[in-house]
Amino acid sequence: MQVIVQTKTLPVTQALRAFVERQSQKLTKLGLKINKVVVYLENVARKTSDPHRSEVRYRVEVPGKDVVVEKKGNDLYAAITEASLRVTRQLSKLKERHLRAQRQSLPKE
Repeated sequence: MQVIVQTKTLPVTQALRAFVERQSQKLTKLGLKINKVVVYLENVARKTSDPHRSEVRYRVEVPGKDVVVEKKGNDLYAAITEASLRVTRQLSKLKERHLRAQRQSLPKE
């Protein structure tokens, strides 16, 4: 799985890249074939008191359909964590729909 971290205004530090990669590695526990994870980070507001100043976009490329999740928050690390949890839920729903379709296509005995 390839993890790409992109930013618009802020520098990508080693700690930030490592944190994003650790959060993205949790997606492999679902057992899906994930081709690429693109994480786009941006500080939207200039004020530190703005509750939606950081924006995180996850795009996970799986065979058939890409899963895209956006999350805004005050803290960049908290927004990354919340976005990774949301994308995990979306991927588990996708996997469950796929398994349900496979079960329904099996011939009944």
